[in-house]
Amino acid sequence: MDTPATLAPWITGDPNTWSNADRAVVLCDMASFVPAESRSERFKAGRWRVFSYEAGGLSGTMIYAVPEAKPPVVRVPLPVRGPHAISVGLFSSKPDGACRAWLRLSGDRCALPRDSQPAISQYWNIREVFYRVADLEGQTLEIGPQPGGIVPHCGVAFVKLIPLTDGEAAALRRDREDRSHRNLAASCDGYSFIDLRGPTTIDEVLAEVEIFRDTDFGTLLLHLGGADQVTYPSAVGSWFAQGIDVFPLPGQRHFAHSVRTLAEKGINPTKTIIDGAHDLGMKVHVGIRPALWGYYAPHTDVFQSPFYRDNPQWRLRDKDGLPVARMSWAVPEVRRHLLDVLREAIAFGADGAHIVFNRGFPMVLYEPAFCELFRQRYGEDPLRLEEVDSRIQDLRREIVATFMRELRVLLDEEQARRGDGRRLELSVCTLGIEEDNLRYAVDLRRLVREGLVDEVYPYKYGFGESKRVWDMDYFNDACRSAGAKVFPMISVYEAMEAHVRDVLPALEAGADGLSIWDVALHFGNIDQWPTIARLGRADELRRRLDQGFLDPHGLRVHRLGEDIMDGRFPIFWGG
Repeated sequence: MDTPATLAPWITGDPNTWSNADRAVVLCDMASFVPAESRSERFKAGRWRVFSYEAGGLSGTMIYAVPEAKPPVVRVPLPVRGPHAISVGLFSSKPDGACRAWLRLSGDRCALPRDSQPAISQYWNIREVFYRVADLEGQTLEIGPQPGGIVPHCGVAFVKLIPLTDGEAAALRRDREDRSHRNLAASCDGYSFIDLRGPTTIDEVLAEVEIFRDTDFGTLLLHLGGADQVTYPSAVGSWFAQGIDVFPLPGQRHFAHSVRTLAEKGINPTKTIIDGAHDLGMKVHVGIRPALWGYYAPHTDVFQSPFYRDNPQWRLRDKDGLPVARMSWAVPEVRRHLLDVLREAIAFGADGAHIVFNRGFPMVLYEPAFCELFRQRYGEDPLRLEEVDSRIQDLRREIVATFMRELRVLLDEEQARRGDGRRLELSVCTLGIEEDNLRYAVDLRRLVREGLVDEVYPYKYGFGESKRVWDMDYFNDACRSAGAKVFPMISVYEAMEAHVRDVLPALEAGADGLSIWDVALHFGNIDQWPTIARLGRADELRRRLDQGFLDPHGLRVHRLGEDIMDGRFPIFWGG
């Protein structure tokens, strides 16, 4: 599909650029959709707080929920027919942080979040946030605060419905039907969304993948949690927060409550996400983080693996004898344990395995198992040699390659068991330059040459790197001849314009696509998501740079309740 000269509104996320924006139906009296027993003019448990407001030429009643309120979902009948762009006006203020509303159109499987926060120059505002386009035929829009986890404030001032022109509707339909751009991969760490949201139902878990509908995401890199820690009852792995009831952080309590509740209901979040991704036409690689056997105090009780705790003899040791909080891949029992964890998870229906090397270095150092292997092979003590000795490096790389070969055998066995002829893939997340990967015993050229790696996700944001770059010459040279694909990975922490300028050279240098670390954390952010969802389209990115990005400013609030908010003498001066 050709990219138009001006990017369409569903691409930019700007509700004001639809052709019929001036013909919108705006529902401003949000309180009228809330039953009397569920609203109040003072904060009360189980009720929405109601405020009258004037902002940007609109006036009406806003509904607002603080985290403790936990009011019921509000159902707003949508009084229009045909294709419409739906947006909502979200209120936020600096003292209260971001606003998050969960929205669901009747007939949809899951509610999805939309976020807003005041622009830097404003203390509070009402931001019009694009939700989605739908062909409306009597549906209702369900609006609610986050149902669990770490709950943000939720303030909703209006719902806006903009009719699409026939040309816009046809163009959007063609865009959604074009599947040729599914060159994006998303990582999910398997822990954070449970910590932050505390899902306790299948639909709440599925929200983690439903965000990828009608986007260019074709692959999900689903981390199981840690090295052997998972989020479901396991015959071989362990849970985070297993057996404890007092937690250092609130999110850890939400996590424990969530996974325990899901288990009691017979819901496996990993399998649920795999199935949900498949329903969207995505493939899923399940992965482990080789370094995450535990975490520092006071979080040890929450994160430490029993396998790690019970087997100190298999932990890494540095050259000076100091212990390193890893388990050694030089130990066959460690490799076998990790393979068993992956075998169990892959059997849930995953399309491959993923090793998160950028959360795993090192896998082998100077522990007794390595030193004994070295003495057997070379007849010398590695502790007496310089670490740059090529024999030390060669043996470490051979140990890593051994694990990858064993994993490939596991995948082939599972592939044969399924009997559908589809190859189960093996992917890796590496650092961005060859020297760094080799230093930590990942010889990518060798792994690709042996047919052990199908996809590579280069990561450049810390955790062992010496240069913050993607060396595309290296990755192209290492991967192309054997058919392995390369998807440079970004971690979204800057304005989207900076990331666009960062990824364009990689796409122009031949990257097969892009990948985004912990992408679901950014879904609700309308300043980021429209660009993220199509980040692999180089031509479109160039047009974004030419046309600019979404302006984060919202409607200026004139009155809220009885208070004038934009007068010469602001009310917050008293604070």
